[in-house]
Amino acid sequence: MESNEKTNLISSHVYKNYSSKPHHLHYTSTISRVLWLAWVVTMPCVAPGMSIGYSAIVLDQLQLSFDEQSWFASLPSTMMPIGCLLSGPLIDKLGRKTALMVTNLPSFLGWLLLSRQPASLYVLYAGQLLVGLSVGLSTTPATVYAAECITVNYTGLRGCFTIMTSIMLNFGMFLTYLLGTLMPAYVVAYVAAFVSFAAFIFIGTLIPESPPWLFGQGRRVDAEFSQKVLRIAQPILQTSRAKSLDGDSAALVRVRSRLVDRLSEPDVYKPMVIMTTFLFLQQFSGSFVLTSYMVQLLSGLGVTVNGYLVTLLAGFTNLAAMVLLSVLLTRFGFKELSYVSCAGYGASMMLLSLFLQFYGGGDALVINVVVIGCVLLNMAMNGLGLRPIPYAMLGEVFPTDVAGVAGSIVACMSSVFNFVAIKTYPYLRLWLGPGVFALYGALGLLTLVFVATIVPDTRGKTIKQIGEEFLRKKPTDSVIEYRKRSCTADEVF
Repeated sequence: MESNEKTNLISSHVYKNYSSKPHHLHYTSTISRVLWLAWVVTMPCVAPGMSIGYSAIVLDQLQLSFDEQSWFASLPSTMMPIGCLLSGPLIDKLGRKTALMVTNLPSFLGWLLLSRQPASLYVLYAGQLLVGLSVGLSTTPATVYAAECITVNYTGLRGCFTIMTSIMLNFGMFLTYLLGTLMPAYVVAYVAAFVSFAAFIFIGTLIPESPPWLFGQGRRVDAEFSQKVLRIAQPILQTSRAKSLDGDSAALVRVRSRLVDRLSEPDVYKPMVIMTTFLFLQQFSGSFVLTSYMVQLLSGLGVTVNGYLVTLLAGFTNLAAMVLLSVLLTRFGFKELSYVSCAGYGASMMLLSLFLQFYGGGDALVINVVVIGCVLLNMAMNGLGLRPIPYAMLGEVFPTDVAGVAGSIVACMSSVFNFVAIKTYPYLRLWLGPGVFALYGALGLLTLVFVATIVPDTRGKTIKQIGEEFLRKKPTDSVIEYRKRSCTADEVF
């Protein structure tokens, strides 16, 4: 007890000295402060996001074989699962802020390797592996931090801000497309390395650690200081089984030793199964395939318009759709917007497949209009929900005490799916021809059915309330809730 008091006194002294210095986050208005926090926290996602579209602009500038091109495009996905698995322990053991900072290290090194000119194929492969690792590391920390620290006082706006991670990832992709039309790919890599360095500095100097995480570590004084800086409510471990850890270090040890048991409890394993399935359908419906092969895909479909300009327009369309999504989330929930997104995405893929099947090789103008139109519609519907919403939900559906581990496991599985989907596309295109787009469209429509019947509605609910619903509901109870929205929970169950 005495040692705890000494620790608190030391922490109090350190933070009093720190808080005596000007802190920009303290003196801004509420809305601008929240927006500023959201931007800073998600900045580490920009450089990893640039890797999503990098293969699309660089493959035409590299003399690679068919197989080498597929490996180059898919290699980042091989390291994403490792990054996701590392992200969980980093988030839960070292803190949300530290995890955000670490994201930038492999990103910076990877982009430096990709910027080498001339460079051997294996150096480029190494660069792709490192930036892929950074993508895996970036998928969860910002979402968890946003859910715990930025939106805790604004549950109605939580979806809007947790989607910021996906917006920044796609801003990075769009930035790659934009710069790729203006300069060689190796210069784009230099820009991405600078962005990684800047994000590291911003995170290290401009935001505090997450109060719920500090509170969970028994660092109450630090948590209270961080809470005041962020202007949020008293941090609480948002799980129905969590209890106050004030002066009870033994309880903290017991919680950590029961991690495997926690993963088998309903409020953890149910959302893990649901979100893994959601991301499986997202990846194998081709959500990331077009962005990885855009220039080559357009050329192969007979489009005669400059592929880089169409790719830039597609990237802008996707980014604009995500910004629109962040606005719509102030009025609608994830489920409602997913209906529109999945339906539009599936329809665009089906239309593209049918057109290529029955009109391939026709008038060039018609091909340009229809193919580009389908691609832009696809990117818009993709950005309106199918791509960002599953990742945004990872920060909402898990209890705080296992959010890092559970979220990283699900994100890891998503990365494995991503690798398989991107790696197999060229071969599916050879085997199925236009039918590959029909396959993607069918899976997009299947995702719509899955969202409508299984995925929970999290709008306006706290993380604790969401966890309590999983504790008392079966996974299929979402079907009942979907059909009987007017009924109370007691009436349904």
